[in-house]
Amino acid sequence: MSPNELIKVYESRDYHYYLKSMLDKVPDNIDKREGSVIYDAVAPAAMNMALQSMSLANVIKETYIKTAEDVFLDYRAVERGTQRYPATAARVTAKFLDKHGKPINNVEVGDRFASLGDQPIFYKVISISSNFTGLLEAEELGTRPNAYLGQILPVTPNDSLYWAEVIEVSFPARDVETDEHLRQRLLSSDNWIAYGGNIADYLEMLSKISTVGAAQVYPVWAGGGTVKLVILDNDLMPASQQLLQEVKNTIDPPDAQGLGYGLAPIDHTVTVVAPQEVIVDVYIILQLENGEELSTLEPKIIYAIQDYFDLERKRWGKINQITGRGYSLTVYRSQILKEVMNVEGVVDADIPILNGINNDITMIENNNLSQLPILGKTTLIDRHQLAAGIKVENIKNRLVKVAGT
Repeated sequence: MSPNELIKVYESRDYHYYLKSMLDKVPDNIDKREGSVIYDAVAPAAMNMALQSMSLANVIKETYIKTAEDVFLDYRAVERGTQRYPATAARVTAKFLDKHGKPINNVEVGDRFASLGDQPIFYKVISISSNFTGLLEAEELGTRPNAYLGQILPVTPNDSLYWAEVIEVSFPARDVETDEHLRQRLLSSDNWIAYGGNIADYLEMLSKISTVGAAQVYPVWAGGGTVKLVILDNDLMPASQQLLQEVKNTIDPPDAQGLGYGLAPIDHTVTVVAPQEVIVDVYIILQLENGEELSTLEPKIIYAIQDYFDLERKRWGKINQITGRGYSLTVYRSQILKEVMNVEGVVDADIPILNGINNDITMIENNNLSQLPILGKTTLIDRHQLAAGIKVENIKNRLVKVAGT
C-alpha cells in the first residue's frame, strides 16, 4: 500500500465509520438507536477516533516530499541542504528631471518615491549612475512592482524635482517559491550532481542569484575553459544589461576573468548574455458559436495564446528530454490551436499561421545563438464575417505570400 493509498484509508475512517463499526458489535437485542444509552456511550469515542484518524492521515501526508505542504515541506528541503526561495524586491531604473526636462543631480541614495494609484508602490533609491538616473528598490516583496512603469512622486522633499519616472524594471522580483516548484526541485535533485564547474554546478550557482529566473548553460562554447550563460529575469524575459552585469560580477568578475574570484572555478572564462527575442505573430481564422461576437471573445483568445507562450518560456531553460543534453524549443501551431479551441465560444479554427509561414517555428539553441519566443501581433478573423466572395484559402495564401516577400 502506497502512502497516498494509506492516507485515503485513514481519511475515509470518519465519525460515521467508527460509530457504525462499534454499534455493529453490539448485540441486536440491545437498544442502539440514536439517543439510547449505548449510542450515547460510544458516540464520543467514535468522534475521538475519527479525529485521531485524520491526524494520522496528516502525519503520513507531511512525512514525504511528494505530499508534504507548507512548513513541513520546508523542513524536508532543509534535510536536502536547500530551502524555499524567498520573495525578492524589484529594482527599477528611474529618471529625475527639472522643469526644463534636464536631469537633476541632487537625488540621493535613501530618498523615497511612490507610484501613482490607490495602492502605491514605495521605492528607495539605492544608487545613482553617472547620467543621473537612479536604481530604486521596491520596499515591498513580490511581483506586483514588476508591472509598473510610469510617473513616481517624491516622498522625500526635493524642490528641484519636476518629473520622476520609472523607465525600466531592471531586476524583476519573484514571489515566494510555491510548494509545487520546491517539490519539483527536491524530487529532481537526485538526477544530477553539481561538481567542479559542470552544467549542474553553474545552474546551482545561478539558482542562488535571486534576480535570475532561468538559464541555459553552454560549456566549452568557444574552446576549453569557456562557458556561456544565457539568462532570463524573474519575468522570464531577456535579462537587462544591469542584470547581465550583476551575474557576470558574481560568477566571473570581468576585471579578473578565470582567476576564481567569483563563483566560477579557476580557469573558467564565463560569458553572460541574454537570448535573442523572436517575435511570433499569430494569424488564425475562427468559427464562433451563434450569437458570439469576436470583439467579446478576442481578449480571452489572446490570453489563452499568451498562456501558451508563457509556458514555452518556462520550458526554455530545460535540458532536452529526448537527448539528455542541449536545449530545444519549438512553437507548435497545433498547441496554439488547442489553446484557442479550449476557449468557450470557439467551435472551430484553422491551423494558425506563424509569421506568415505554414510551419512550426523552432528556436535556434546552440553555442552561437539562443532564441526566446515572444508573442507578437495576434490577428483573429471570424470566418462568418469574411468579405463576400473572398475565400479563406485566398486570404491565407495572400498572407503567406506577403510575409515571404
